[in-house]
Amino acid sequence: MAALNRATKATYVIHDRIEAETSDREDHTFCGIMFPVKCKSILPIDHVVINSVSVRGALGPLTVWVSKDEGNNGEISMNKKKWIKIYEQTHKPSFVGYKELDFSANPIVLRPGQVRGIYIHSTRRGDEAIVYDNKEKQKTHDDSFITILPGRAHVSEKVFGSIPIWGWGSAWRDNREFVGQIKYGAVYRLWNPSENMSFGDNFRGAARCLLMCQRRVDSPFSKLPDECVYYILNMCRWDWVNDTSDGLRRRQKSMRRLAQQAEDNVLDDDEGNFAGEAQMDSDNDEELDEEEEHEYMDEDSSDESEDSDVSDAASDDGYAWGDHVTAHDNLAYNDAESESSEDEETIPQDQLEAHYWDANLVVGDPSFVLELTSSTCSTIRCRERSMQRLRVIMKSRQGSCDAGGSIDHRGVEKSGGVRKQDCYV
Repeated sequence: MAALNRATKATYVIHDRIEAETSDREDHTFCGIMFPVKCKSILPIDHVVINSVSVRGALGPLTVWVSKDEGNNGEISMNKKKWIKIYEQTHKPSFVGYKELDFSANPIVLRPGQVRGIYIHSTRRGDEAIVYDNKEKQKTHDDSFITILPGRAHVSEKVFGSIPIWGWGSAWRDNREFVGQIKYGAVYRLWNPSENMSFGDNFRGAARCLLMCQRRVDSPFSKLPDECVYYILNMCRWDWVNDTSDGLRRRQKSMRRLAQQAEDNVLDDDEGNFAGEAQMDSDNDEELDEEEEHEYMDEDSSDESEDSDVSDAASDDGYAWGDHVTAHDNLAYNDAESESSEDEETIPQDQLEAHYWDANLVVGDPSFVLELTSSTCSTIRCRERSMQRLRVIMKSRQGSCDAGGSIDHRGVEKSGGVRKQDCYV
């Protein structure tokens, strides 16, 4: 029964406490620091659990806040209503060693690709409460699980306050970095046919080898049903066959380039067909624009002096006295994965087609196929055209598979050729 009801994620947090420590140059000290944290999607993890952060300085009455998950789209709201307080306690000064702020009773949970803001603030009077640094690089800290991004410092004694302690100017300082430690654990996803492409090359190779052995009549594994083999793989961790995070990262970059090249090839095929029509539409639009502009100029006889700028008083609605114009601006961040020039090389067409044609072996569950992967297909905006391209490639490559046999979805060995059910998209 357990083989039929396989778990999708681990029921434990990894025993090793992962500690992300930033650089510490002690560039500044003041009331608070706000910064985004992103959970990376390189490894097959279900979510990351942040249990504590550590800071140093004069400290005092400290609170820790986390932004609500509302699809940030590159920005984190500065509205207090969009944040949740998860920690509040008073601490003695700690200028040398880090003081851990443990909120494991109410941890921060991040899922792959998710970004949430962390805001640490002290209401202590003065400018020595929390140590932070100037922004030195695009990423404050980067490992296989999370990325800590630069944020902004707070120079107001009031939580989310918009007026600094000296009474004028902006209470926020952009391009600042968190200084301290973040302790967290990761919950891994478990292998299932639908999750196969989230695992590394070695793991997928081991799964393929095991299932091929199971389909040989003279193999002891042939006595096991598919569900038992799936259950064995389900109990294996992603790194038990020597897969590494660097290898998974390179594979993801390669698949993104393959998807982009496939989309470009499809769009290039259709570009010539629409070029003539686009030119005709452009000419017609230009004529219509000229006519509309002429009519508009005739009708608009108003005095330009009426189009004055909005007064400062009107534009500052909703701001308290002394607020700076940028006091309520959202915290913008850039979490794009940078790729070196070495990774941007063009992939040969035969290699591109080979990735599409990697569907010769289909086993048990139709969702478990060695193909371009559903994750890659999701990055292709023009999915229907990509599937048309795939069918063209499969048809052109069909003759190359006649020499050897393949295995259909029922595990029956054939003498040669490819049938429609051998490939799922």
